[in-house]
Amino acid sequence: MAKLSQKKFQLVIRDLEAQVGPVLTGRPPASSPVFVAVFGKAHGSNQTTVLGTAQLIKTDVLLGGPDTVEALKAGGRATMVGFAWVQGITNKTQARTVKAFGHRETPDASGQDMWAIELSTPTTAPMPASSLPPGALPASGWCFLFPWLSMCHRN
Repeated sequence: MAKLSQKKFQLVIRDLEAQVGPVLTGRPPASSPVFVAVFGKAHGSNQTTVLGTAQLIKTDVLLGGPDTVEALKAGGRATMVGFAWVQGITNKTQARTVKAFGHRETPDASGQDMWAIELSTPTTAPMPASSLPPGALPASGWCFLFPWLSMCHRN
């Protein structure tokens, strides 16, 4: 009798998955990846739009994605950053204003393809898994690439 009930249950789950997608069991992950949108004004525009995406590399520093880089290279101005993620079963969102943004300072044009965005206040969005080796200083490499970041001038 228990096997018959289990088969019926499996059929119900299969039918449900056909309608809404896979049914996952077990504990949900602590949080999903964080989606980051950069808002600002395109060159010559007074209207705020989405300039592109970015990658969270520190709680107050982002690295612009290709679409954001193109908008900033064309003279756009980043003004706000929006974050969205799922924590458990709850949707989370957050917005932060931009303190500063700029490209990597190099004598050649290669620096124009790498832009950092500094936030006025740190985000509490979950950080991606770190790839830094134990004992590494997270700011040291970024200060070499982006010496204008305020974290590079703190005492």
